[in-house]
Amino acid sequence: LTQLEDVGVVDPQVALILLRLCGSFCKLVHLARATPTSLSFKALMLFDADIRKTFCQCTGVDIPDFAWQQAQLSLSRGGLGLRSLVHHSSAAFITTVCSSGFGPSLIHHLSKLGQGGFQFFHCTS
Repeated sequence: LTQLEDVGVVDPQVALILLRLCGSFCKLVHLARATPTSLSFKALMLFDADIRKTFCQCTGVDIPDFAWQQAQLSLSRGGLGLRSLVHHSSAAFITTVCSSGFGPSLIHHLSKLGQGGFQFFHCTS
């Protein structure tokens, strides 16, 4: 998006569409599904922070946390479709594990890898 600003494209609507299409949740959902959250949590947090930073730069508005939470909702729920990978990663990984056919044995194996038990899921609340 900074390259677009360099050539004179600074329209916030164009920037938002490009952000949703190029930096969206869907582009990294495979990572969330295939990687235990404890291994990818920091990267996902950085990605979410970069999406917010880019949004704020494109629109020229530094939105408060409650407004960012609404922006992360889907379009059909009144948001901007900028979904958070951090909030969805544990559910995405659990769904993959449970639907793989190896669910219980894989969960047992992964839980032994964690120190002190079932630490490959990172829950945020």
